[in-house]
Amino acid sequence: MKKLSVLLVAAAVAISASAGVNFKSTHALKSNKITKEMVKTNVKDLKAGKASFRVITEQPEGELKSYNRAGQCVVYNSGSGLVAKQQDGNRMDIVYGENGKVYLKNIICGIANNFGDSWVEGQISEDGTTITVPMGQSIYYSDYYGADVVLAYGQSTIDEDGYFGIDIDDRVEEAIYTIDGNVITLEGTDGPTEIDPYEDASYLAYGLTAYWTDNDSWSGFIEWNTVLTEREPVVAPTVITEQPEGELVTYYRAGDCIYNSIFGLGLTEVDGKFNVVYTEDGKAYIQNPLWWFDSYGTWVEGTYDAETGIITVPAGQFLTWSDEYEYGIQLMWGSTYVYSDVDPESGEEGYYLGTELDERTTEILFQVDGDNLILLGSEGDATLEFPENYNATGLYAMYSDDQTWAGDLEFNMTGNHVVATPAVPEDPTMVSWYDEGDETGWNTLDFTLPTTDVDGNMLDPDYLSYSVYLDNGNGPEIFTFTPEEYTYDNLAEPMTEIPASIFNSGVEFHKSYIYFYHTFTGMTQGYEPFFTHNIGIRVFYTVDGVKNANAGGIIWAFDPNTSVDEVNASKTVASVRYFNVAGQEMAQPQGMTIKVTTYTDGTTSAAKVVK
Repeated sequence: MKKLSVLLVAAAVAISASAGVNFKSTHALKSNKITKEMVKTNVKDLKAGKASFRVITEQPEGELKSYNRAGQCVVYNSGSGLVAKQQDGNRMDIVYGENGKVYLKNIICGIANNFGDSWVEGQISEDGTTITVPMGQSIYYSDYYGADVVLAYGQSTIDEDGYFGIDIDDRVEEAIYTIDGNVITLEGTDGPTEIDPYEDASYLAYGLTAYWTDNDSWSGFIEWNTVLTEREPVVAPTVITEQPEGELVTYYRAGDCIYNSIFGLGLTEVDGKFNVVYTEDGKAYIQNPLWWFDSYGTWVEGTYDAETGIITVPAGQFLTWSDEYEYGIQLMWGSTYVYSDVDPESGEEGYYLGTELDERTTEILFQVDGDNLILLGSEGDATLEFPENYNATGLYAMYSDDQTWAGDLEFNMTGNHVVATPAVPEDPTMVSWYDEGDETGWNTLDFTLPTTDVDGNMLDPDYLSYSVYLDNGNGPEIFTFTPEEYTYDNLAEPMTEIPASIFNSGVEFHKSYIYFYHTFTGMTQGYEPFFTHNIGIRVFYTVDGVKNANAGGIIWAFDPNTSVDEVNASKTVASVRYFNVAGQEMAQPQGMTIKVTTYTDGTTSAAKVVK
């Protein structure tokens, strides 16, 4: 078994080749080294029709062989920037057609992720020892720019200001690959064989590259020392993406999830709807069994025993699959746990998350209990203090190639049957109001929206909405969110009623809190509080044109006659937790930290701590 250990609550850092290497964008940067004279031969040949502007996106006819590629490259990715790396996990396909024609797919390492999949045409020699690929072929065309990305050879450079560029070598008219059995080698390149992405020397090489034809700027890719080794193709597993036939039942998910994203590790409550299809022959299909992979919309197959109410789902079923990389994400059973260790770079002790796949569990069990669907056998308590709250066992996402954690473990999952009918929602809960306390700050309103109506039936969150009210001493006034002030979530028009299901992953609007910002009206006179007396929330449930508000009216943050400090002073503290500004929990305050105090009566308060 293989464990993945990552620094807990550490935000993911994208490599941008920052050691003196600068790159601003794939297309906008015009290299300081490239001139039209340097590429005039290739451009002239293109315009003369000697190389085709046609981008080949459909697989040509012929015998398809797949190759693992090795060597070195510099690639640009919008998520990680410019980076020098070894060529691994990025295969190349070659089609051998009639009359010695060959076609190479994604001829440059990593380019498929940015320009899509395309093929270039070449010719194999009569003795079968070489493949030649003419330069100047188009591998991508942009309607927006009206320009092609075309093949070339070039020398990468770094100038005195640290900017990365490419000198196009217009003397090279074709790339030559030599064939030795099942190994194919790109000739005529030169560059380092050992790569350190933080060292300038790793970015300097002569190799196969590409450039934009409209302004002769570099495309963001170069590769060298390329060796292709023929491989046996992997048969893709079945991923169920279409809804099976049968009785469809919709559930609303509750429970907890430990996840890993580009923002780092987190622990959160799960939510949202998922479906189960029950068939006449005793099968059951569950859609999105893992909350974090909701966007994939895949189904897993199981059997349903009507007498016991047990759904049995075999572990190992695929939720995703990549034909390009030939691995996917499988539904398994596993555990997470927190341990302390010393950071080898800083020498400081920190908390780490460990994960462990349970290979003994081959079946995952769900219990149908009336209107509920319950995951059996999971363990964990998200209400415990850090780090115990990160120790859990449950549904586990695993990469199929190396059996490492794919960044999701769900536990305490319960699905509640949802039917959308007009209903009166339960009252929301006001959790806390946090005021930064100066004119440049922000404010956070934390709340809990109801999940059931006044009769205890589950609500469908797609029909739930809420409004915020302020009381500055003259009675309640509804608050208007404007596109000018709330720009990150792209409001199309002013809104006084917020759909609960729209902004769950937004910047300003979240599932259980909203960011408010101070206006600039009081900047010159110093801090002015966002409101004078009170702030509150009310929820609405609208189905088939029938709109019902919660019976308790506006739920206010504070008693209007008592200050929040006076209220909290009379309470008993149950626990204290710390969070960074991204909402991730921390073991202790560090930098600007939000201290959240929970009292024995269930209420909380928040304050800024700078340490």
